[in-house]
Amino acid sequence: MSVVLLVSTLVFATSALVRSGPPSSATTVCPGARSSGLSAVVGTDVTVPVGALPPKLVAQPTRLQLLPLFRRWASVCAVPASLIEATCWWESGWQENVRSVTGAIGVCQIEPDAAQTVRAILDDPSLDPHVPSDNIEMSAAYLRWLLDQTGGRRDLALAGYYQGPTSVREHGILAGSRPYVSGIDALLHDYSWS
Repeated sequence: MSVVLLVSTLVFATSALVRSGPPSSATTVCPGARSSGLSAVVGTDVTVPVGALPPKLVAQPTRLQLLPLFRRWASVCAVPASLIEATCWWESGWQENVRSVTGAIGVCQIEPDAAQTVRAILDDPSLDPHVPSDNIEMSAAYLRWLLDQTGGRRDLALAGYYQGPTSVREHGILAGSRPYVSGIDALLHDYSWS
């Protein structure tokens, strides 16, 4: 038995989830990232097996409207949807208006330096980490870039997301990053339905 989440319910919140403006050019990190707009998301269904969603997510049904955005950007950036969903759940519980003490912003807690890196990678200075769709896109692109930089090693990519890629290159995974990496690895099972 499955539950079908109708993505058309995003229509009421489109302006809050997606910034307006023309699509920009994309790079090889996420080819086609800006070319098709939200139309690839709105009007489709997301089918989720009953009991597959983490209980804490089910308890916050308004956050379910982000699922199609995670799916879209994961697909476009060739990042497992479970990886970006678990990472962003660990980071913020998929809360849109969260800001950390270090200045990380939004659903996926994009640090200001990471936002600048992703804007350069995607050649799109207009990406706004305060806009949920942009924030998720930036996170997916950043994870893709980190996976590429680490030879596909998920542990090093996640450590790079948390402690910064330069630190990982110079020092490896720091002791303080290990709980972050193992915590997200543990969450991957909760998001494996996607």
